[in-house]
Amino acid sequence: MTDISISPATSGIAHRFAAAVIFLYPVLILVLFPADSTGLVLLALGGFWALWRFGKGEAASREEKLFYFAVSVFFLAALVTTLLGGIEDGGLKKLNKFLHLLLAIPAYLFLRRVGVNLAALWYGLVAGAVVAILTALFEVWGQPTGFRASGVTHPIIFGDLALAMGWMPLAGMGWFASRSRWQMVLPVMAALCGLLASLLSHSRGGWVAIPFLVLIFLWFSRAHITPQQRWMAVILLCAALAIGYLIPATGVKGTIDRTATNISGYFYSDIDDEIRETSIGTRFEMWQAAWHIFRDNPLLGVGWGHYKEEAQQLVDAGLRNASAAYWGHPHNQFLSAMANGGTVALIALLLLFLLPARLFARIAGRRSVADAQYTALAGLLLIAAFISFGLSEAILERTRPVSFFAFYLAVLFAATQTQLRAARREPVERKQSLSVIIIAQDEADRIEPCLQSVAGWADEIIVLDSGSSDDTVEIARRYTDKVFETDWPGYGPQKQRALEKASCDWVLSIDADERVTPELRHDIDAALDEQPECTGYRLPWAVVVYGKRLDFGRSARAPRRLFKREGARFSDAQVHEHVILAPGRKGTLEGRLLHYTHRNYEHALQKSARYAWLGGKRRFEAGKWGGGLAGAALRSVWNFVLIYFLRLGFLDGPVGFLVAVTYAQGAFNKYAALWTLRREQRMTGGDAHKP
Repeated sequence: MTDISISPATSGIAHRFAAAVIFLYPVLILVLFPADSTGLVLLALGGFWALWRFGKGEAASREEKLFYFAVSVFFLAALVTTLLGGIEDGGLKKLNKFLHLLLAIPAYLFLRRVGVNLAALWYGLVAGAVVAILTALFEVWGQPTGFRASGVTHPIIFGDLALAMGWMPLAGMGWFASRSRWQMVLPVMAALCGLLASLLSHSRGGWVAIPFLVLIFLWFSRAHITPQQRWMAVILLCAALAIGYLIPATGVKGTIDRTATNISGYFYSDIDDEIRETSIGTRFEMWQAAWHIFRDNPLLGVGWGHYKEEAQQLVDAGLRNASAAYWGHPHNQFLSAMANGGTVALIALLLLFLLPARLFARIAGRRSVADAQYTALAGLLLIAAFISFGLSEAILERTRPVSFFAFYLAVLFAATQTQLRAARREPVERKQSLSVIIIAQDEADRIEPCLQSVAGWADEIIVLDSGSSDDTVEIARRYTDKVFETDWPGYGPQKQRALEKASCDWVLSIDADERVTPELRHDIDAALDEQPECTGYRLPWAVVVYGKRLDFGRSARAPRRLFKREGARFSDAQVHEHVILAPGRKGTLEGRLLHYTHRNYEHALQKSARYAWLGGKRRFEAGKWGGGLAGAALRSVWNFVLIYFLRLGFLDGPVGFLVAVTYAQGAFNKYAALWTLRREQRMTGGDAHKP
């Protein structure tokens, strides 16, 4: 599906609109009540407008499908568990808040089309952190009744969002430095402002989040920030914490001492009502009540909106103190999900956090486009902060935090993806010579697109044919003069033969049913610079069967196909061979290797049967048992669960189901073949451990 671009005039207006929303959102969210959802809704409306006006555009990538799944699965889990548990008014309010997560999808679709203005993103976050500290100082020193955050939000929520807002600009330190040297002060200043605003608001989640934020920042900064910049940020952080603790007016010392006293009193003294009714004591009571409710309803929980009445029953039974039922949630997002939605909601919550975190970490942790790495790191900091906040607060069950999380999840993911796509449009010159090796037999109907995908790009193409009866050899000779004909010793030995004929510095091993995409060519060229950092790379597969590209299930693999020739060799396996690399670092590229694995369903059955027989025979020759027919059946079930559920094959639709069933059948056939070979051996009186 081709992309339908917005006209230049419309695109300019839409880009400026998105930039204004992104800049103003952090400035207004903490001090203006309607701003908690307005920015997210505006971007989502832009997405709906773009879908209505220009259609869906290009097909979603694997990363985008994972993003859509992550932000929708928690709402869907909450909806299902609430319907099954009985809808209450409190449950409807929670579902309304969770609905904000779904708005991240149209918001992302809008930003993917119009782009993310990085200046609006980074400067807006810095400005928001400054507004946060000014608001906090006004509340602490200007209001005799204490911190109220101008009455627009809870102080703890204010502190949590201020901390996240202030620390995300640290990820853009390299971007600020590229503008001018003095601007490096801005992200450090934003981090200090966010930290102090969090301390002044007495946010407990901030204390939990700070160590994780520091660790993520230090992990990234090893290779991307100079030691002077890194230590300057760490020293300023420690200085801010020390100043906050030593100045009585901040209330930091009092909060720490009071928290320590309450925790110590709860666990190590005679527990009376005074200790139980402190903020810490109340939380411990609610957490234990939530765990008790989950233990009684482990799969689906009691339904959102029912926590308080269930906790009250525990109080009435004398199992918990009255404070356990004081609030409608247990002040812990993970325990709240467990009590209200059971294991289903807990898994969905973990997917909401961990899937985007993995997507961001893959970009931030490897050599890539600098601006994409910065926004990916900001995404990691955002998720780490909210995971930490969720340990002491039901952070997603309040409108302002869930809107903030969904807004920046969409913005940062869009910024990362658009930067990567823009970089792939820039030409890259490969510095290392490259040989492409292909083994083939009777592939006349598929080898030409494979050769076309590397012709004129690779320095050398080697085709090793093993006795084709069709036009495979003639077609190959149109693209290369290095076509050789030989016998068939098995997959591993045959690829080793092809490797021995290669003469370039690096080798790309592909099959006749595979094609190198333009994106993958770009990534390979970029990786093979003057000093490649790895000795081998995995190339993510994208299996294409029955007219559909699969991104999950068995396709969610990355075989190692690109490697330095010197010191590398293939294993001797007859099937499912692998390359053994020279010592050194290993990596994974982003571009996809298209794999047209089956011509049709008949070919799928034939190929599955052939691989099953070879796999069973190899295990028989190795003297393996395999568990008999019962083991074959269990492996079949496990393969289906692994491919369809654990590897998210269901996201590939009906074709994903068919592929999962096919591989499950293949797993059964492989071990059934082993069972028959062992049975025949026993019947002929042979040794069970020898062929």
